[in-house]
Amino acid sequence: MHRRGTRIAVLCLLLTAGGSAGFVVWSAERNVHRLDQDHERKSTTIDGLLTSIATIASAQQAYTDYGRRDVASLTRVSLLVDRITTDAAGLRATRQSSVSSERLEEFWTALSALMSAESRARERLAGGDDLGAAEAILASAREHVNALISSLRAFRSTELQSYQAARAAAALRSRVALGVLAALWAFGLVAFAVSPWPRTAQNDMTARAADVQEPPPAPAVVETAPVVAATPPSIDLRAAAALSADLSQLTDQNDIPPLLARAANILGARGLIIWMGAGAELFAVAAHGYDEALLARIRPIPRQADNVTAAAWRNGDLITLPADADGVGAIVAPLLGPEGCAGVLAAEVSGEREPDEATQAMAMILASQFAGVLAAWPAASTADGEKRLDRQAAAS
Repeated sequence: MHRRGTRIAVLCLLLTAGGSAGFVVWSAERNVHRLDQDHERKSTTIDGLLTSIATIASAQQAYTDYGRRDVASLTRVSLLVDRITTDAAGLRATRQSSVSSERLEEFWTALSALMSAESRARERLAGGDDLGAAEAILASAREHVNALISSLRAFRSTELQSYQAARAAAALRSRVALGVLAALWAFGLVAFAVSPWPRTAQNDMTARAADVQEPPPAPAVVETAPVVAATPPSIDLRAAAALSADLSQLTDQNDIPPLLARAANILGARGLIIWMGAGAELFAVAAHGYDEALLARIRPIPRQADNVTAAAWRNGDLITLPADADGVGAIVAPLLGPEGCAGVLAAEVSGEREPDEATQAMAMILASQFAGVLAAWPAASTADGEKRLDRQAAAS
């Protein structure tokens, strides 16, 4: 525990144990939910079967006590036998324990006998022998109905015991997983609390000096060199003035890329892109420092996009993006004109250029110059945007 790597390993072990315990608990809860659903379905089916069987038993009792053997009663018993057969088939298709399966087989044996008696009753009823039909289903089949009731109740009892045991086992697995996780986390937290952090060389020297208990040496006078402030990036004003003059005399938009290259040198930018607005989208119309194939694949940016380019266009303000891990930042300046913000000039700059106020001011100046040159862009934006989209489709 004296090394950081060991501490990280223990932390990873604790996190892994937590994830494993969470999975075990989730699986157990899911299994409990499935057991509850299966038990509820079986209970509903068994209740329906008992109700149907009880109705047949009532008809048989009425025949025994009062001699009732009307055709309606025989037909109703026949329909109930068909319903019992259908429900029992669905119950048989579910999963049971071995003991429950034996009770269910006893139920099916009694049901088969009742179905045979019902078939004989139908045959006799069709032949006009009402008394024989009543004797077959209402008198002779009473023992089969009693067997159905007893076997079905035994099946329900064994299924309830199996369900309760499975549910208790799932709950036990959850408790064991949580208990093991709690023990591991308690051990890990105690280990982190009582174990010292690794000593640095400076701490070791301090500890040795305290053990020796020597008086501290007299402070020596150390001459320190004056701190020289970092020189901020500079702007070549002569080159900027020359570029402004050339921009004011620009008559052909095909000459923009060389001027963008000069602007990139002045700003110390690795790449420049001029985005012009057309409708509710920004289109990249000119660039420096990027491959032409890459530029052709750049998609238009919606006005409401969540990035600095769209934000600078919407607000008409200069926006900067701090440098990332590679030391590359961005300055996005709006192309302002009489009709508002027509687009933006996006410059990819180094980390020292992005916060520099002189670089930001020069970006605004150059953006204003380009805005004056590209004042006619909105009239041709639709055609240029369609051409660029065609190039993007061909490239993809």
